[in-house]
Amino acid sequence: MILPAADPLVAWRRIALDKQLPAPRFPSGIRAPSVALLCALLVLAVVCAVYLGMFHGRVIPQAVVDSQNRLVTGLARGLNATVTTGVEEMEAAAGQVPPGGDPAAVLATAGGGGTAWAGAAVLDATSRQPVAARGEPVPVANVPQDVPRTTVTPLIQGAEPRALIVAPLPDGRLLAGMTSLRVRPLRLAPNSSQSVLVGLSSGESTVVQGTPPAGGEAGDVIKQALAEAREGRAVRSTGGPPGSALLVVAAPVGSLGIAVASTVAAPVVELGSPWKGLAPAAGLVVAALLAYLVARRALVRPVRRLLLRAKADACGDPEPRPRIKGPAEVRRIAAALDDRARPRGVPAVMLLLGVPAIVLGWSGALGYAFAGGPVPVPAQVVLDSENQVTAATVALGEALDGGLREATIAAAQGAQTAPAQLTPALDRLVSGDDRYRGAYVTDPEGQVVTAAGRDPLREAEKLPRESGVRLANTGGRLPVIYAYAHRPDGHSVVVEFDVPQLADLLRRADGRVRVVDSELRTILDTEGFLAFQPLAGGEAREAATAALQGRTAARVAGRALVAGTPLAEPGSAAGLRWSVVAEQAVGDLALPANGLRRASLVLGGAAAFLAVAALGWHYFVLLLPLRRVAAAADRLADGDTETVISPHRPDEIGAIASCLEICRQARVHGPTRLGGAERLRGTGAPPTVVVRRPPNRRQAGARRAGRR
Repeated sequence: MILPAADPLVAWRRIALDKQLPAPRFPSGIRAPSVALLCALLVLAVVCAVYLGMFHGRVIPQAVVDSQNRLVTGLARGLNATVTTGVEEMEAAAGQVPPGGDPAAVLATAGGGGTAWAGAAVLDATSRQPVAARGEPVPVANVPQDVPRTTVTPLIQGAEPRALIVAPLPDGRLLAGMTSLRVRPLRLAPNSSQSVLVGLSSGESTVVQGTPPAGGEAGDVIKQALAEAREGRAVRSTGGPPGSALLVVAAPVGSLGIAVASTVAAPVVELGSPWKGLAPAAGLVVAALLAYLVARRALVRPVRRLLLRAKADACGDPEPRPRIKGPAEVRRIAAALDDRARPRGVPAVMLLLGVPAIVLGWSGALGYAFAGGPVPVPAQVVLDSENQVTAATVALGEALDGGLREATIAAAQGAQTAPAQLTPALDRLVSGDDRYRGAYVTDPEGQVVTAAGRDPLREAEKLPRESGVRLANTGGRLPVIYAYAHRPDGHSVVVEFDVPQLADLLRRADGRVRVVDSELRTILDTEGFLAFQPLAGGEAREAATAALQGRTAARVAGRALVAGTPLAEPGSAAGLRWSVVAEQAVGDLALPANGLRRASLVLGGAAAFLAVAALGWHYFVLLLPLRRVAAAADRLADGDTETVISPHRPDEIGAIASCLEICRQARVHGPTRLGGAERLRGTGAPPTVVVRRPPNRRQAGARRAGRR
């Protein structure tokens, strides 16, 4: 910038000086950080208005949908396991019967497994009429005409879902069995009209728990959801009571052509207007403008005034100059130009702290408006959490009971076999199920006779008299959990469980799931843990204590959803006196309030990051060079005229440093070194001269085109 001067020599010096000094352009220059921050915050304001506006209307909390999906998926998996077990038992029974065998023996074999058969029959291959039967009558009309292999036909009898399993016998006859598809007991919300249904491909359905919602529209929605679930998960909703809507979530049971559905009167949350983001966006615009003004008043304007003052001194302008105001660094440089005492002042960085302070204030206000206060958790989510913990507990109990059953079978089948010859059977046992880390046979004193799998962790000691599932230790690196069964000769078959595999069973429930003993010491944990450490957290300890007393419950405690249940079934694991506790942060639930809270935290964090980044830009790129120039000005004011003042940056601060260097040279060599004089660069380089600035080729081309 060239100022008019009365002296032509001073005017010429200014022209020459301006040609020598840097002319910064974005992204350099002292205005760049504040302008970049202003533009970024304005863009973020638009994002804020759009992002917060996405949360509007009346919606069903996604956490309710997710919990219902987990519920029906677990139930469908359980029914599929029931059918699979029934098929395996039926095929095993059919394969053990010789051609023309006794029908009574066939039926006895079919009923000897773990499946609860409501009825069984041997059917004639041609007439499909029962040759022998026991239990309830088998519906012959539902038996397929062609049975080349085992078939499963789902049906509903007496409002109860059942599976008709038919397997061909070697002599051409058919072995048919009917088992009930029972759903484990659930805790259903009494105020949500929740029910669990099983539907067939024919459109027929039955309620297995709860009461279905009344109304033709609800029935149509349920039927449609069940039909869609045979190809995958289905979610349907329709109108309901005020403040709620009927939610239907269904899941298929394998490839059997049946599905499990859950209906619930889910709460509907009102998220408000889509324009709710306009007020925060307007506040951010105001904060951005205030931050820009603070940066301009704290640094940009004082430095620019100082640059004009330094140029005037570098040109030898005799006009009087007003005193420069601003941060301490600017005042020190101005005092060096005036040969005044070093003044006091506030450092520029302290003034620039107002920039992040303003933006952080907006972030705090946004968080207070949208992220403050407790998050309401629907009662259905709490009950579903309890059902999930119950399912995880049942799975753990069945795994422990299964280990005891395998040990009992191995002990019974090898009763007449020498213990040392049971190694192949133990190998099959360990390799057939990854829940077992090892299996071995012990003598009456507890010493290992033969083993398979990994080395035993249990110390060699005499086993208790009664078979069961036990915990071998109460300290150490890992809990040693084992099941054992005695043989008639005094030897015992022991199966040790793999702790990580047992912990995986607990992941059927959301959150962190832990198993604790009667002393509230950690036995299993879905997250990293140290064995036998005391259970941390007052809410978790309270839930575990209630579970040890036989109570199953879930509740919201503070910012966590805590559920606990005792390991009471099956009976073989009940003697351990363990309880299962699940703890999940309320903030992790897919609730509308959490979504709005996360959106506000993201926006507030982004604004705070931009403000801190701009402050860092100011500090490292501008303030540190300004401090170096101020230190050089102090040395010059103290009489040091020998040290060369070098410009470190090609911006306004570098121009001020160049002007200080001209003033230093003028003090040493006189006014001949003022603006316009040739400058020496180093010691051996040629002198610098004022050269003409090359024309802008684009503008010159445009002018030539205009002349044509």
